[in-house]
Amino acid sequence: MAIDVSNTPDMYKITASGSFTFNTNCRVRNTPDMSDSGVATYTVGMSVSYDSKLKNGNHLWLSYIAASGTRRYIPYANTDTGVYFGTDSNSVDPIKAATSGSGSTGTGSTTGSLGSLTGQAGANVAAQTPDGTLLVESGSFTFDEAARGRDTTNMTTANKVDSFAIGETVYYNGKIKADGHYWFRYIHTSGATYYVPYATIDPFRYYGTDSKPGDPVYSQGGSTGGTTGGTTGGSTGGLTPGQTVIDFVKDLGAISGTSEDNIAANNAAFQKLFTFAHSSVVTVNVPAGVYMVNRPNITSNVSFVGANGATFMGTTSSTEDTLGHSGAAFLYTDVSNVSWTNIVFRGINDDRGNVYRLVHSILSSHYVSFTKCTFDQNEANGGHSLDLGGSDHIYVKDSSFIGVGGSTTSLSGNNFYKEAIQTDYDYEGGVSAKPSNGHAYSHVATHDVFIDSCRFLPLYTNSSASTLAKYGPQPVGTHVTDVTGAAVSQVPNNINMNNCLVLDPKPANYGGYGFYAPIHFPSAENITMTGNQIERRKTQVSPNVFMFYNYKKGAKGNNSGFNISNNSIFNMNPQLVHVDASQNSNTEKALVYAPSYVLFHVASNHTMSNIHVDYNTIYTYSSMLTPANQDGKTVAEKAQDIHDSSNMRVKGVGAGSTWTNSNNQRFTMPDGGNGNESAHGSYSQSIYGVQPDGQTFW
Repeated sequence: MAIDVSNTPDMYKITASGSFTFNTNCRVRNTPDMSDSGVATYTVGMSVSYDSKLKNGNHLWLSYIAASGTRRYIPYANTDTGVYFGTDSNSVDPIKAATSGSGSTGTGSTTGSLGSLTGQAGANVAAQTPDGTLLVESGSFTFDEAARGRDTTNMTTANKVDSFAIGETVYYNGKIKADGHYWFRYIHTSGATYYVPYATIDPFRYYGTDSKPGDPVYSQGGSTGGTTGGTTGGSTGGLTPGQTVIDFVKDLGAISGTSEDNIAANNAAFQKLFTFAHSSVVTVNVPAGVYMVNRPNITSNVSFVGANGATFMGTTSSTEDTLGHSGAAFLYTDVSNVSWTNIVFRGINDDRGNVYRLVHSILSSHYVSFTKCTFDQNEANGGHSLDLGGSDHIYVKDSSFIGVGGSTTSLSGNNFYKEAIQTDYDYEGGVSAKPSNGHAYSHVATHDVFIDSCRFLPLYTNSSASTLAKYGPQPVGTHVTDVTGAAVSQVPNNINMNNCLVLDPKPANYGGYGFYAPIHFPSAENITMTGNQIERRKTQVSPNVFMFYNYKKGAKGNNSGFNISNNSIFNMNPQLVHVDASQNSNTEKALVYAPSYVLFHVASNHTMSNIHVDYNTIYTYSSMLTPANQDGKTVAEKAQDIHDSSNMRVKGVGAGSTWTNSNNQRFTMPDGGNGNESAHGSYSQSIYGVQPDGQTFW
């Protein structure tokens, strides 16, 4: 039976979020037109998360923002035949009912499309749209006249907190009509949400050029939609259409308690939220309690706010998905505008040293923030707290990351690196859990990550910190490089960590080669690390504190933009003399990769540029004799210093026994060594750039 669209004009659009699983192969197109040849195909069994629907021609269409930032369209029903091409989590269709109140789709009959009008046409009918109306849309706007950012959408009473000069661009996540103007909502680099006007309504004037034209006004009378027609609203677990404040327990049916029997109900609570149609941000209040989860899907436009004591925990199930991942995970796939405030995410640690993780697997998603959150021992030795795969505009502020792994014993193999925040690519090897919706990987790199005033802390056995029970997590980094598709021309970029405390991070000294660091980025650029305090009290040392390298064949040739400045580094001691004394011979040999506090390394045909390492303060402790300063010395000179020094250490990073001509036996220390060995005095340490032949490149 045909779908009645007799009262619905072409390009009629509604804002509706959901997930659609296809039972027919459907082409992804740049326009909602069947004559468009398309750019990709969703095959049977795959799913897509969308943010709007529209009718055009003889098809109904889903629309979403791809990882590239481009809006895409997929047909999901043929209106002539009445055939739907799969299963929809949100059954609302972009159809205008023939008569008021008689619609069967829940769209209503008196509500026009929000965001379909631009320019004077929108201004002419703007008066019928109430102030405060929000159009959730992400894009960029370049100003051709100066503008001021404000803390509210009021031209006279709001505080002016930001400014944009002619030619500058704002990256926004919403549009609002208020106080005679159209406004962009955006997240400042500080993590705060600000607003900047982009047009005057009367007389109408834009202030620049918008990458996503469409203003926050309705095209005809009414502003709420779905209230007079339709039958699908109000059936989602206690939710009512238009509800903007939701209680995680009362409205969604979540159950507090540490029994794993509660997992099904809590996963279902997230799924109810996932299928609830909402075009603007809703607030989900999470009461105090412990909520067990497995792998819930996270939807767009949600702000989770926890009461003190609101805690999520994972499962002890060891069941693996088809990618070999086990453990609990919050699954974000192609979503945007999600925030968490005052929530604890806690791993399960049993008496056998096992850690059952709870990770946020954030794939191809945008504008996700964590403020005043605690990630408490939720990292196993092989996972992350936040795993960012091809995502952007991630904000982590005033949050704590505590403890990693089951103990302090594992320092090698696949467990070597343990970033709390992993900046990776949108590809299969860059996720901590398999996406639930058949996501098509784009190979786009993560970018625009802002970490501010956070704490990365170890776990001690008592209040006097006499014994280290768990390492602090390595704060942020990357340890794999994708070289497929979009990754050929881009790398993780604009990663910022400022004003953070990093205490006793998990050592990065695998193999003892003098070539690793707890803050570690291969093939990345525009990295800023400023104002941080990095301190070692109980852990073994690592050969370097920061390490950046560009070497992998097929990866972007030049990595540019490194700002490591105004950091305070306590007792990391990375510049002690290193030697390699193999187990088959006691002949000493200087390591080719000289330890330093910042190490840059390039391979053939790769370069690194625009490097600034300035005004860092190095605090070290001295005992015994001070080793010779190794700054700028050749490998031969380093070897001679080793031979002449009575204070040396061998492969690994533990202190060796005092060496003299009469006591010349040297032993290879185990990886990790014994920690608090003697160090040099407080002179500035070198920054090395190393070619494969061991020579510095500046």
